[in-house]
Amino acid sequence: MTNHSPLPKAAPPPAGRIACFDGLRGVAAVIVVVFHYICLLHPTLTPDLSAQVHWLADTPVHILWNGLFSVSVFFVLSGFVMAAAADRRRGVLIASSLTRYLRLALPAAASCLLAWGWLSAFPDSAQALEDSLATPSRWLDYTYQHSIRPIWYAGADGLLGNFVRGYSDFNNVLWTMQVELLGSLGIFLVYALCRRGWARLLALLAAGAAVLLWLPDTYTGFLLGAALFEAHRRGLLRPASMLPPALALVAALAMGGMGNGAHLRLGLPDVPQAWELGEPRGIMSAVAAALLVYATLTLPPLGRVFARPLPVFLGRISFGLYLVHVPPLYTIVAWSYLRGVPEAVLFPAYAASVLLLAWLFTLAVDEPSLKGLSALRARLGAGRPLLQPR
Repeated sequence: MTNHSPLPKAAPPPAGRIACFDGLRGVAAVIVVVFHYICLLHPTLTPDLSAQVHWLADTPVHILWNGLFSVSVFFVLSGFVMAAAADRRRGVLIASSLTRYLRLALPAAASCLLAWGWLSAFPDSAQALEDSLATPSRWLDYTYQHSIRPIWYAGADGLLGNFVRGYSDFNNVLWTMQVELLGSLGIFLVYALCRRGWARLLALLAAGAAVLLWLPDTYTGFLLGAALFEAHRRGLLRPASMLPPALALVAALAMGGMGNGAHLRLGLPDVPQAWELGEPRGIMSAVAAALLVYATLTLPPLGRVFARPLPVFLGRISFGLYLVHVPPLYTIVAWSYLRGVPEAVLFPAYAASVLLLAWLFTLAVDEPSLKGLSALRARLGAGRPLLQPR
């Protein structure tokens, strides 16, 4: 039997950007792209979008296109990153909240304007595709068809409407923007009010209880991400051996691969719906995502994979990729499929085009907005704190 010696003690983790998280976010964004392509043309592989469900949707391999689990990973990463940002910017609650809103809203508005252009050029492609398929996907109903709202409405929808309603018919991935904003504001509030460590931990526990009792389970991911940050900054995540993060990775892959409804289809014991495996916006999805983030942070081989140049580049363009990849699907891709373009050509062409579009969007919209918001944050934070921490 091989003896596993404890890992050497290390200094407290340094502050700063964690490259493997960028790579994890980039890979998760690519999975979301694949997921939505499959939603369009192969809905039996995506549970809850078709009356039939392929058996692969209840296996760990499903994690390769389980976009809903990837969204849970986004929320956990956001909780970690927002907690780190709030810890650095104590006492600037209003400034942090305003810049967080603008960081989400400005690119979202740009994506809605792009979507308006696609939908205006192909106003009925999704409906035509739905009418032509033997097993159509319900996902095709989540967008405007025929009658498209005016362009000013598209901009307003990205800036405000989707944050209020929790969805957008121009760009259906924007349902996550409301969750991202409210989850971030909750983290900022906890960190602004609770400066000391134990008080903050108690506040996070109270917030967790509020989520379990009254709020949507989706926000669990933010709290788990913030808890991981608190453990990381205290050096509590350094394992004595490789076994705990390795087990966490296995559990994350097994749980994250479960499709919606897998708990019932596999005959697993009865539990509340939020605790069912495969429930996309339930607690177990957030737990699986947190285990994956923990394994990425503490398992060196896995961290090195995500810290390689290609995943890190995908992480750089991940927000742009997330925002721009859907409107071409229910417009130009649907139109091309109806005209007989084979999928062996269609999918590679779509993937290459949307990666290029995401890179251009990052250069033209995302990174300039980040630069401007950084300057705005510095100006707002230079004055007297708008809310003094306790």
